[in-house]
Amino acid sequence: MMARRDFVRTGAGGLTLAGALPLLAGCTSAAIGAHDKVRPGDDLAMLDTVLALEYEAAAAYDAILAGSLLAGDERALAAAFRADHGKHAEALAAIIRRRGGAAAPAKAPNSDRFAIGALTGREDALRFLLNFEEGLALAHLGAVPAFADKDLAKNSAGILGVESMHWAVLRRALGEAPVPMPIIG
Repeated sequence: MMARRDFVRTGAGGLTLAGALPLLAGCTSAAIGAHDKVRPGDDLAMLDTVLALEYEAAAAYDAILAGSLLAGDERALAAAFRADHGKHAEALAAIIRRRGGAAAPAKAPNSDRFAIGALTGREDALRFLLNFEEGLALAHLGAVPAFADKDLAKNSAGILGVESMHWAVLRRALGEAPVPMPIIG
């Protein structure tokens, strides 16, 4: 598992998306590389980072849902997960504004943002989304203890729970164990 600082430094394109890197050609995010100076206790910078990552995940779901790689229950599930990311982004942006910050808006849809054409089927699409969920879970996991404000830590922990469930459900859809390794010690 990568440290929060390493995740923030490498962004969603780091180790957690290694399998999807060829598919992310041309994807640049405010989250990738822009927040490598985030330090524990810098709550606004941390909020900006997780907001940018939520926007990236929403865009990834939009790209998959614009195509025909998923059908039936899996497509409906992807749409529900996409809606969750929209709600997370709205909540994070509202918190940033309440704290006097300027929440970045979501980027306009861009069909070239991800090289979705390189995905060849259902499994590729699910794995692509799985990598985003893993990255978000790790980002929120790192943010929880780093927030100076305990209410922000609690909010991030709530989102962490949702991202972890998304990750587990997508792992199960791929025929993998929902929990890759038990938490010990």
